Amino acid sequence: SVKDSYAVSLTFFSATITVTVDSGASVALQKGGTTVQTKTSTGTAVFTVTETGTYTIVATKSGQSVSGTVNVTSGTTTYVLTLSFVSSTLNSNDWSVIKSVSDAGQGASYWSIGDRKAVTLNGTVGALTLSSVTTYAFIIGFNHNSSVEGANRIHFQLGKTALSGGTDVALCDSYYNNTGGGFRMNTSSTNSGGWNSSNMRTKICGTSLSSYSGTIIAVIPAALRAVLKSVTKYTDNTGNSSAASAVTATTDYFFLLSEYEVFGSITYGNTNEKSKQAQYSYYSAGNSKVKYNHSATSTAVLWWLRSPLASYSNRFVLVHADGTVANYVAFYSLGFAPG
Repeated sequence: SVKDSYAVSLTFFSATITVTVDSGASVALQKGGTTVQTKTSTGTAVFTVTETGTYTIVATKSGQSVSGTVNVTSGTTTYVLTLSFVSSTLNSNDWSVIKSVSDAGQGASYWSIGDRKAVTLNGTVGALTLSSVTTYAFIIGFNHNSSVEGANRIHFQLGKTALSGGTDVALCDSYYNNTGGGFRMNTSSTNSGGWNSSNMRTKICGTSLSSYSGTIIAVIPAALRAVLKSVTKYTDNTGNSSAASAVTATTDYFFLLSEYEVFGSITYGNTNEKSKQAQYSYYSAGNSKVKYNHSATSTAVLWWLRSPLASYSNRFVLVHADGTVANYVAFYSLGFAPG
């Protein structure tokens, strides 16, 4: 008869989840749909869990609820989660919170057309260098034209000079109303290729979230860049055309508005654009289309739209300094007021 002896050490599983959330919030820890612990936040709420798995944390305060999940896999790891309640004041919310509301398609439940959020610009876009310039992005549409452009999106435009009141502005470089500089639809006198291949789209607005040096994507805050969603925009991408086949799709993060999106009618562009577009709620409500130079706010400026002129090969549509529709030669640097 042979007998062996073995020593076994047993360690109880224990992991910590630290939730950062508004003080006074009721915070519930749930697993498999069942609430296993509840705490009142003092700025944080700390839970100790004794098994692996996916936990849902739900915080409630003043009739609002916000939730997040943590996947616990190790007893030697401290898990952290930050939850933020949605403020009815748009500017009080982080961009990550605005994105979560957008993802849920609930923007109009909290905010209104025209509400503003501060954006501080740093760096160079085209020929314009900006150093800690604060402008305000304002909402121009909720789920705008969503069946074509994409659902669960909040559309903004740059910019305004103040959180309330102030002046509507377009970015203008030192070449304004001349043929140099960056804010040109093209670097030569042509609208060939329409919006799709234009200098404004490829070099100023940018088409990638991974390669964007010199574009507007480079100068916005990283927190905004992290939550940008693409939209599918339809535009005359041939140029100098009245054909329906010329109106095709692009995927954009920043974009110029079209003639129809601003005016709700087409005077100069390809009239087939309107079959794939909708006027933005901000402009259909009758708000001013006049914009001023961001660095000389008493000077009204021409600002570019992305629609090529249908009847000439060298022009794009724009908004005149008096707020009416007009057109201009493609290689002039004008005001830049992107969506």
